[in-house]
Amino acid sequence: MRCPLLAALLLIAPSARAQSAWSLDALMIQMAQVRTASASFTEQKTSPLLTAPLTTQGTLRYTAPAYMRKTTQGPAPQDFILDHDRITMSGGPDGKTHVFHASDAPQIGGLVEGIRAVLAGDESMLTRLYNAQLGGDAANWQLQLTPLDPKVAKLVHSITIAGSGERITGIDTASPDGSDSHMSITETVSDAP
Repeated sequence: MRCPLLAALLLIAPSARAQSAWSLDALMIQMAQVRTASASFTEQKTSPLLTAPLTTQGTLRYTAPAYMRKTTQGPAPQDFILDHDRITMSGGPDGKTHVFHASDAPQIGGLVEGIRAVLAGDESMLTRLYNAQLGGDAANWQLQLTPLDPKVAKLVHSITIAGSGERITGIDTASPDGSDSHMSITETVSDAP
């Protein structure tokens, strides 16, 4: 005769194992498999200073482990490149090119380093910069990042990255001044397995 408690545990165990297998470690392992990825994006920004939301569109490019590029095609052309510690920003309101090191601008550097750490699957870097809380499951996850550095916290209150497997589908950023950004991402190319 089988024990009812044992039978109940056997029924629950596979589901519990599947849920416990999904963790920040598991997400970072999946993300680390991506060597290159390209995507298109639409971003909507709101701010107490704007009378209406600002919508931009463009492309994203990532090459592991340390290269990210965001090219905004409209409404005004702008390029943002993070290559290791070097940031290059061109276009924008002044139309000029600015080059500096992420370490020279900790607020900007901290923001983009957190996103790059997720893309690279670099959990140690991510948890040095942010308190990371993962929700959902492998097919539909949300990673909420809260900056640990007070300088970064002056610029960003939180970042919520949404995805499925190793694909990022959205990035929401909330700032202490009431400004928000919602980016929808549609991946076009990835070399992930």
